[in-house]
Amino acid sequence: MGRAWLCVVLALSPLCALVRAAEEPASIRTNAASDFLPEGVAWDAARNRFLLSSIRLHRVDTVDRRTGRTHRFADAPGSVLGLHVSVDGKSVWAVWTSFGAGFKENHGTGIVAWSLADAHRIGAWPLPDHDARANLGDLLMLDSNTIVASDSGTGAIYEFDMRRHDYRTVIAAGHFSSPQGIAAGRAVGDVYLADYDTGLWRVALGDGSRKALTAPAGVELRGIDGLYRVGNGLIGVQNGTSTHRILWLALGDDDAITCVEPLAKGRPEWDEPTLGVVVDGRFWFNAASQWSRFDDNLKPRADAKLQSPLLDSVAVPLDAATQH
Repeated sequence: MGRAWLCVVLALSPLCALVRAAEEPASIRTNAASDFLPEGVAWDAARNRFLLSSIRLHRVDTVDRRTGRTHRFADAPGSVLGLHVSVDGKSVWAVWTSFGAGFKENHGTGIVAWSLADAHRIGAWPLPDHDARANLGDLLMLDSNTIVASDSGTGAIYEFDMRRHDYRTVIAAGHFSSPQGIAAGRAVGDVYLADYDTGLWRVALGDGSRKALTAPAGVELRGIDGLYRVGNGLIGVQNGTSTHRILWLALGDDDAITCVEPLAKGRPEWDEPTLGVVVDGRFWFNAASQWSRFDDNLKPRADAKLQSPLLDSVAVPLDAATQH
């Protein structure tokens, strides 16, 4: 969930010498309601289907990869944001928030999980000691027992134990402006974090220490929502710039960003892309969240012209896909 702001995208970004497959545009127009207000995307490999979360309707739907037809999968305690399938492929875990009017005085936020086999709810675990600003917006399935979640409302980062169902504060509220996507670090115990207003960071989960990732002059790293690691690079969904982009960011020594290349940008059918998932060498993402077409009570604005949810994709660079 990004915050609306625009910045100038500089034309000085150094390009990567990528090996890329012949691009065959691939997208899926779903038949979900135009007011679905989608956010997160996950992939259920065993059943060859996507899962798509809804901010407005407080639920998750499945999406048939071939036809785009959707089916109601499960209801949630509130608006569903990021979601990930477990390492063993048997369950899907998501973060949710029960928003107050104007996204203020929220009524609760937490983590929820369902079985992929029959959609029964495994459990729902609210964040304790609730701060009315709190809004868990995205999560990373770090391993079979650990989830890392970002709180875009307070700026906190949490670790969640999937066995004990308890939270540990990695970084307390107030240290980040609006943390969004999280990706696995190249070193054990590290993660990468997209802070919407300040750029990309490396965070050590053990002690909460953090370091801003450096980039060549002219590279804009603010406004990134979803963040995903592939090999020695990151894919970022940048929706806080005047032209929305899917970025490839190559990582060099000490996690410095050495070059940046848009894998796609400004496609006319996009309407604020948000989160996604890598499937079979392609990065699939929610291409039309339409956040700006809804008011602070999550109702479509009077003049809103809505489209049904769209999953779009780009090819992951071949050299990136073969790195480990």
